[in-house]
Amino acid sequence: MDEVRFIRDQIRTTFDGRSWHGPNIRNALDGVDLAQARAKPLEERHSIWELVNHINYWMGETLNVLRGGSIPKIEEVDDWPPIGDTEEEWEASKAALDRTVNQLLDALVGFGEERLMELVPGRDYTYRTLLHGTLHHNLYHAGQISMLKKKTRSPEKV
Repeated sequence: MDEVRFIRDQIRTTFDGRSWHGPNIRNALDGVDLAQARAKPLEERHSIWELVNHINYWMGETLNVLRGGSIPKIEEVDDWPPIGDTEEEWEASKAALDRTVNQLLDALVGFGEERLMELVPGRDYTYRTLLHGTLHHNLYHAGQISMLKKKTRSPEKV
């Protein structure tokens, strides 16, 4: 298997594949209701919903770069988009993440192996580093979502 296919498979696994590290993002979100999604049991830390929007934001930026765009400077972006108030908005955030993931996976189908070692425009790191970083970012936040889900689970759901 070439590395692009391997990276593509690993990104897919972080969302809905069988992973050895623990729940993938889709499994971590399974059964999370609106109250859990909005809750901030660790006070100053982010909610599950904020994490979903944040993951979606950076997956979208990775997709943008693969399509020829550039990554914005971290100090110039709001990579924690606001959350909503309703079940419909919560479902829409999860659906947006699914769409972005699928678009990124589709973009990687035609991404040439030779491009992995090229520098990302305006950055001092390669596409390989960007894509591996995307994987790490997803896994980091999947763990946070799993922890928050446990912290917000009502006693009757246990």
